[in-house]
Amino acid sequence: MLDLDSLRQKMLFLGLSDGQLQQVASIARTRTFRQGETIVQREQLDDTLYVIERGSAELRVPDDEGSEQVVSVFEKGSYVDEGYAGDFFGEFSLVGLEAWSGSVISREKTVLLELKRDDLYELFSRDVDLQIGMILNIARVLSRRLRLRNRQT
Repeated sequence: MLDLDSLRQKMLFLGLSDGQLQQVASIARTRTFRQGETIVQREQLDDTLYVIERGSAELRVPDDEGSEQVVSVFEKGSYVDEGYAGDFFGEFSLVGLEAWSGSVISREKTVLLELKRDDLYELFSRDVDLQIGMILNIARVLSRRLRLRNRQT
C-alpha cells in the first residue's frame, strides 16, 4: 500500500482524510517509465489520471510545421508554488472521451501513480466528499495553469 504521507503532499489530494487517502491508495497502481519513454501517445484514448510520484513528464503537441513543441511540464511540486504546472495530468480523462492532442513523454526516470476512471467513479459513488474534494483540487490546478498561461501571452 502507498504511503499516506506521500499522497497527503499532493495537490490532488489536499484536504482529504486519512480514510479517503486509504481508499485512493487501494486503487492506485505504480508504474515506472525510463527517460524519454512515452506515457501517453497522441490520439490515444485514455482512461487514466496520472500522479507524479517521482520525476517529471512533458506534454508535446505538433506545431504547424509538423515538429513537436513542449507545452506543459508536469513534476512533483508544492501546491504553494505558483510556478509549477501540477503534479498530475490526464484529468480530462475523467470527463471527456476524446483522444489526447499530444504525447506525454518522461523527462527522466519517472514514477507515476495511475488511477483508472472506473475505479475513481466507484470511489466517488461511495464517498461524495471525496469526489467533491478531488474535483475542487483539479479545478484549482486547472485555474492556476490557465492563469500562468495567460501571463505568458
